[in-house]
Amino acid sequence: MSTDPSPLGGRSTQSEFPPGRWRARWIWAGGINQGRHTVALRRAVDLDAVPDTVPARLSAVARYTLFVNGTEVARGPVRANPRRQPFDVVDLAAHLRPGPNVIGAIAWLYADPMPWWLPPPAANDTRFGAFVFEARAGGDWLVSDETWTAAALDGWTATPGAGVSARGVEIVDLRSLPAGWHDPDGDDPGWRPAVTRRATTAGESGRPEPPSYPGGPLGERPIAFLTGALVTPDDRRVIAGTVVVDAEVPAGEGITVRATELVGNGALLETDHDSTVRFVGDGTRRVMESFDVYGGRGFVVDAPAGATVHSVRVRERLYPVEGDAFFECSDDRLNAIYEVGRRTVSLNSMDGYLDCPTREQRAWTGDAVVHQMVDLTTNADWRLARWHPALTASPRADGMLPMAVAGDIEHTDFTIIPDWALHWVHSVHNLYRYVGDRDEVARLLPVVEGVVRWFEPFLDDHGCLLDVFGWLIIDWASVHTDGVSGALNGLWGRALLEYAEMAEWLEDHGRARWATARHGALRAGFERLWDAERDRYVDSFIPGRSRPMASQHTQSAAIVGGLAPFDRYDRLVEVLTDEDRLVHAMFGRGDGPAEPNSELPIGGYLRGAPLPDPWWDVERDVVRAQPFFRYVVHDAVALAGRAELLPNLLLDWDRWAMKRCATSWTETWYGGTVSHGWSSTPTRDLVQRVLGIEPAEPGFAVASVEPELGPLHWARGAAPCPAGMIRVDVRPGRITVQSPIPFDLLGARYDPGRHDVTA
Repeated sequence: MSTDPSPLGGRSTQSEFPPGRWRARWIWAGGINQGRHTVALRRAVDLDAVPDTVPARLSAVARYTLFVNGTEVARGPVRANPRRQPFDVVDLAAHLRPGPNVIGAIAWLYADPMPWWLPPPAANDTRFGAFVFEARAGGDWLVSDETWTAAALDGWTATPGAGVSARGVEIVDLRSLPAGWHDPDGDDPGWRPAVTRRATTAGESGRPEPPSYPGGPLGERPIAFLTGALVTPDDRRVIAGTVVVDAEVPAGEGITVRATELVGNGALLETDHDSTVRFVGDGTRRVMESFDVYGGRGFVVDAPAGATVHSVRVRERLYPVEGDAFFECSDDRLNAIYEVGRRTVSLNSMDGYLDCPTREQRAWTGDAVVHQMVDLTTNADWRLARWHPALTASPRADGMLPMAVAGDIEHTDFTIIPDWALHWVHSVHNLYRYVGDRDEVARLLPVVEGVVRWFEPFLDDHGCLLDVFGWLIIDWASVHTDGVSGALNGLWGRALLEYAEMAEWLEDHGRARWATARHGALRAGFERLWDAERDRYVDSFIPGRSRPMASQHTQSAAIVGGLAPFDRYDRLVEVLTDEDRLVHAMFGRGDGPAEPNSELPIGGYLRGAPLPDPWWDVERDVVRAQPFFRYVVHDAVALAGRAELLPNLLLDWDRWAMKRCATSWTETWYGGTVSHGWSSTPTRDLVQRVLGIEPAEPGFAVASVEPELGPLHWARGAAPCPAGMIRVDVRPGRITVQSPIPFDLLGARYDPGRHDVTA
């Protein structure tokens, strides 16, 4: 089980890199102090012998790629708030040789906040670009300082960005980087000495070595390095990574590669958002690679006359999936749904959980709760699942979380999504259940409290949240949230319960009592949303106004939030699953159904236009949840004791999502990006609900195995826990479990090992 964040084979790096100042200095190429630019840095070193291990640590403002003797060894650092930017640790021994060696790096600085980069404060000269590196080879240290040489790479820049991606065109100009610059057997390019950067702050004369403002002592990389094969694009599946072009291009001429999501007959669709990299040739055959990451189903190449393009490929750079988790059952449609969901989460797992690998690549605070749950149930490496809540625990002064972190949205803070912070609370609760690290939960719990208490000023006299401001997205469906929002109050109720449970576990009884009391008042006040005549909860309550609209969102939030009495569960499940009364509706279209695969624009109401009146029969119909909120719907069905319904409910992904893209899940039933990690709930459900594998106690000290096949004839699979893999095989009349930990099944507790149980 890969839960140790150390990349040095799991051993501690404390003895390799003790606390205190680094030996290395922040360095850069001289003469550049603004705008997006790229530099190359180089250090030649002779070794009499190569030790068994050569641990190195390094970081950069903003990004770097490290080479040893011409081989790429590491890319980083991971996205983070610059005030707590981790450094990377890697073992160089396998890449070194006795005799001459070259350590090289290409590092680049973004001109402005990017979807995946948040600039440091303007208080020191490291904000103009900085790189730091130190390695120990036996008793000797190799450190970044003025003995390195450096060159600014002319022409390596970007055009101004615009639109949702805000990234512009990346430009790689090979005329300024000689071939073999990092080859120990090649010619020294003769660059000038590197210059030292000083992290000057008020009250300090400036420190050239870490720890320094604003990053402090930094922290070791918490996740694995990204991996992936070199693949050739095709329009049948989404791929994501760096673009690699093998071509001979006339000097000064450029090859342009555009990554596109939507491709028809080999051409860009007019509605697509593409991202672009341009390679400028030097007249020779070169293998050229982008430094930013691109994703899409199509990669359209525009080459000038006289150029010879040998190949255009993508080196996928995704978070690795470890272990042998799997799922199989008697319905091949569900088998395919499991695999597509796993692939979709992988495409959206880089140095954080992303919304999509194509248009944005932002680390949204709420989206990633689904990615995390898929990883916890299908990937033996839980480090990214643990990093997500820590990365996004970046509260504003009022306790609310940014809607996306470590990038342009956190920088501008132009709005908030209050419900996204409540989904984040659920991700912390997932860590409590699956990992059960008391120190980890204790560090995050004050942020959880800040989120939960942020809502207190909105409480009305009945204990409910009233007129909460911000972007209450809930889902891309038409869920009315004005007044007392049923869905929002239900999510807050869940957060209160989860906060109380975690506080009690940490023996913080006073805070647990506060949250429990708040929840009791909310439960009583929530009754105003119950429509006794129609046996359902309405979406919003405004005194003196009839608000009959109802959705799957509010019914399910009432259950997961602990606000609905148990004797209503059966009726609420009927409301959630009555196909004759469920309608596809979205605010962006006010004149009729938002039919699946209709390519409607999503989020048309975001520009402040009044919400359209419902076109559906609000007295009868119930608005369907889109893929993201379905995880809450499915949790509600399971809590109501009806998990056997889920296999059929999961086939919605086969009915609607498969038609738009059969290899990764679409953002909504009717449009948006074709690879959105938040749509992968079925992969989790097939493990948690069909096989029934979950923690029975915090930290997975004991497992719960409660299969619910529903219409399936059989199912089998494996899921990770900290002690190894739990394997379950469910057949008519028999359940076989192979578990490394104790587990509960059918009301009995079993010791670790293999057990065949008559069911």
